[in-house]
Amino acid sequence: MKAVKPGWFAQVGDLVREGCRTRRGCAPPYIYGVVLETHNRSPEAYTAEQIAEKPVRTMEILTTQGEKIRRYSVHVEVIYEGG
Repeated sequence: MKAVKPGWFAQVGDLVREGCRTRRGCAPPYIYGVVLETHNRSPEAYTAEQIAEKPVRTMEILTTQGEKIRRYSVHVEVIYEGG
């Protein structure tokens, strides 16, 4: 399955996969789910350039196992745009 866009551009309704467990990058087994909510970077903590480059900081995801989890967007890949 191919990534459509990085997680920091995810929107509510997108199908995503998350599998990063180390600093070296993503690796299986992946967790698949639908984005329920995104939390944008705060202008109080980030510059305008940082926000434009990576607007979403964290997101709430409903997994295929029925769990609601929160993940940093940097570890998530959008594989289908549902929005």
